[in-house]
Amino acid sequence: MEYPEIVQIEVTNKCNFNCIMCIRHVWQTGLMDMDPALFSKIGREVFPHLRRLDLYGQGEPFMHPNLLDLIKIAREYLPREGKILMNTNGSLLIPKVAEKLVKIIGRAILAFSVDTADARKLEQMRLGAPSRRIFENFRYLVNHGEGTSIGVEAVVTKGNYMDLPELVKKVGEEGGDFILVSHVVPYTKAIFDSSVYIPVSQESLKIMERALGYDWNLIREANYELLAQTYTGRSIDKTASEFHRGLWKKAMDKGYWINLPMLFESKERLAILEEVKRYFKKAEVIAHEYGVEIDLPPLFPDAKRRHCPYVDKKALFIRSDGKVTPCMDFAYSHPMYVNTHLKVIKEVIMGDLRREGLLDIWNSERYRNFRKMREDMPANIPWCGDCPYSTLGCFYTENNDIDCYGNEPNCAECLYSVDIARCNI
Repeated sequence: MEYPEIVQIEVTNKCNFNCIMCIRHVWQTGLMDMDPALFSKIGREVFPHLRRLDLYGQGEPFMHPNLLDLIKIAREYLPREGKILMNTNGSLLIPKVAEKLVKIIGRAILAFSVDTADARKLEQMRLGAPSRRIFENFRYLVNHGEGTSIGVEAVVTKGNYMDLPELVKKVGEEGGDFILVSHVVPYTKAIFDSSVYIPVSQESLKIMERALGYDWNLIREANYELLAQTYTGRSIDKTASEFHRGLWKKAMDKGYWINLPMLFESKERLAILEEVKRYFKKAEVIAHEYGVEIDLPPLFPDAKRRHCPYVDKKALFIRSDGKVTPCMDFAYSHPMYVNTHLKVIKEVIMGDLRREGLLDIWNSERYRNFRKMREDMPANIPWCGDCPYSTLGCFYTENNDIDCYGNEPNCAECLYSVDIARCNI
């Protein structure tokens, strides 16, 4: 019998903010709090075997009316060295709540979702955010949360990447321990347009750089040349087709594909990434000066270094209604705009804890096969970011039912697998 090492429980999917990049703008689901009795049932079964319990999901944990009671239950069953991790928007963690929290939570990691030290921008990105109160709550917890690692989780976009060094400085000055940075998850085209990454592997992009001076005519002319040669048999100018074929050969020799359509769609984005890189570097320098641990996302993925964060850490996700899913992205059905197309992410439910035991679900053949295929993602799962067909409307990219290798569900465009989007698990 195998046990998970990390269980992430969404204690509620309710929130008191209306963040512009949030999934709740595009999903259709009921709002709910986890039943304390169900939480206790999970605790008795698996908490003694965990190294960490994560208490957050697609909602604000402190919206649960009995959150502190749930934490007491967790501490009753967790091993003494087991940690509790929480992500919070910080608005409800006022001093009197924080005082109670630190008395019961024990070894813990608390991350405040703060994307900029600019109060005006923060309130524009996270509608409903009382910026002054959030920073006051952060400061109080740093000063009183002995034994608790306290930091910030930030989402970067075109509108705030330049604020990152100042945010790191703010975290350092307040005595915070860490900052985890993620790119924005593009649930819509508008959100994708605000992002500062390119989904093409960096090695593939280097090979394609020679084509930056061209446009769609390169692909069109290469196709015309091949068609003319095929149907007329006459010798013709093969400049475009040979150039195109040369790029493919060089990429495939290194184990990559090339996606010229994505390259041509990303010309303007490429120009801004050099500036983003400079701000990332500056943020790293400031973090080092203040002793703040910083974890930055790449600006480009690498198809050969993909991994599933949940599989790597032997983690699973439990929705607030008790349904078990492989990860937070598969917890609810929602749209996703990736590789210049819209796709539907359908919920992937492995079991329901209101009727089943967690260990039975975790050790089921379906769930074990799911994890096994993702233990070596580069070998077993395609990466659509380097594939021109994904950008041109491939059938397999319409939803997450199945990929072109036959895997169900489809993880071939998962931004978490390439660390573009970050999981705080």
